[in-house]
Amino acid sequence: MKPVLCLGDICADLIIPYADALKAKAGDPKSYLNADVRPAEGGSAANTACAIARLGLPVMFCGTCGNDAYGQMLKRGLEREGVDAALLRMDTDKPTQLVLLVLNEQGDRTAFACPAHLGSQHAILVSQIPDDITERISWLHVNGMMLREEPAASTQLALMRRCKAAGIPVSFDINVRVEALKSPTFFENLHAAKDAADYVLGSAIDEIPMLANEHDAELAARKLSEHGAAVITRSGDQGADLYRKEERLHSPAFPVAVADTVGAGDTFDGAFIAAILSGESFADALKTANAAAAICVSKPSGRGSPTRAELDTFLAEHM
Repeated sequence: MKPVLCLGDICADLIIPYADALKAKAGDPKSYLNADVRPAEGGSAANTACAIARLGLPVMFCGTCGNDAYGQMLKRGLEREGVDAALLRMDTDKPTQLVLLVLNEQGDRTAFACPAHLGSQHAILVSQIPDDITERISWLHVNGMMLREEPAASTQLALMRRCKAAGIPVSFDINVRVEALKSPTFFENLHAAKDAADYVLGSAIDEIPMLANEHDAELAARKLSEHGAAVITRSGDQGADLYRKEERLHSPAFPVAVADTVGAGDTFDGAFIAAILSGESFADALKTANAAAAICVSKPSGRGSPTRAELDTFLAEHM
């Protein structure tokens, strides 16, 4: 099988245990061990690439980070997972994008991009894409994170259109962040990406309704699917739905104890792609993706996606 290509963001997450730090300063000895800032490998597109690799499918990653200690950490992380990182560019002029994840007392995270604009992850160049890329891959996966700034936005849209024209399936996770809402060209790019995608994935709460300019998630998904794309709406513990023209499929979520929801959508995307490429039906692919996301949220990690053995065991236990 030819590899999946995931193009997009890769960054270093800095996990800041703010609540534990306050408790430690107040003299709580139990909080001392948890009060340190912890670096972690992150980025939505990079997380999805790792999720696909863990399920045994070949996958390539294309993105940009700094040629610094964090960048080296990110490259090693991809290679450790078995992701082909040959198209990862190490920029000598930009430091690696950081995302500060501040934890409150409930363990919920608030994310801050640093820098908020013109970071390394948006420096993906057309020259990073090989001329024969459509002959080398079986699928392209991208997200909306790259559509708010250049040169990444133009690079991604051009590749989506090339793959669409060549008959390569294209999946697009809307993946909107607060910083993107300030971009005057973001929504124009978002709709251009939607038109070039075969699969559109996003949150049923905000992303799918926003893209379709509808308040109701089902109406929004049906509207987006009118042009032929399969639209997948993720609803957390309410499961996921797939819309394709007149068809609607629902797959319930798997009940698990939630440790951390970071990376759940990325894991869902990776498992859904792997399932479709493995010949599963839409209904089975939704179930597989929900199971993978459930495993992810049961772990305190943005890269808590399962291996094939973990996923198979989980599904067997929940038949």
